[in-house]
Amino acid sequence: MSQTRTVRTRQEMDQKYYETLVQLIRSQGYRELAAATVFAEALHLVPGLAFKKKVLQHVNEEMEHFEVCCELYRQIGAGDLEVVASAILSERNPIPRIESFLELGIAQFLYDRASAFQLREYENCSFDPYCRIVGKILEEEEGHESFGAEIMVEHGRDPAQRARMQEIFNKWLAVSLKSFGRPGTPGNRYAISVGLKTRDSAAVAQEYLDGLRTVMRLSGIVFPTREELKRLGVETSPDIDLRL
Repeated sequence: MSQTRTVRTRQEMDQKYYETLVQLIRSQGYRELAAATVFAEALHLVPGLAFKKKVLQHVNEEMEHFEVCCELYRQIGAGDLEVVASAILSERNPIPRIESFLELGIAQFLYDRASAFQLREYENCSFDPYCRIVGKILEEEEGHESFGAEIMVEHGRDPAQRARMQEIFNKWLAVSLKSFGRPGTPGNRYAISVGLKTRDSAAVAQEYLDGLRTVMRLSGIVFPTREELKRLGVETSPDIDLRL
């Protein structure tokens, strides 16, 4: 199966392509459900009606995107993604609970941006039904991380808050980087070879990190070291650039 071949049905896939696609959609579905869940649970921390409406809109959109993933998962004969993703979220890979409005902003800035970078890898995906839904999801995701950036920059003006901000930033950066998957794996190479994605996870993660720097500088935040990321459970590429 060549990288340029377009695939539209289950019958056109060999087993390895199918299993890789199932994992890809499962991972995205988990991320959409995780984002909706964690932000919905944090609604009571949000001050003011305008901010509450923004967060609720975000939650609704994430749930709609999860529903699209569930339908695609069912269409390729993979089963019930709601059951699978819910089990991952509650048992295997629970997402941290948000404990403050500041943490909500940082989590939204980092986790949403990571999701968008991952999705852009599939805009020209060789599986056509998935390729067609990615554009719509990305369009609706626009603006989510800007809400979080505003909160970070505003709180970063107070030097007394920066130590706490840095701690929260490190925590959610680790959560976000884990969602890219391990770099340099055979699975990455295979997915690239058949056109399911275009780059290794390490390259996508680096571009994601590069896009954080402007807001980090405005907020007085720095990247954690590779050693700190490893302590937080993140496996990074040896070539990763964590300079600000």
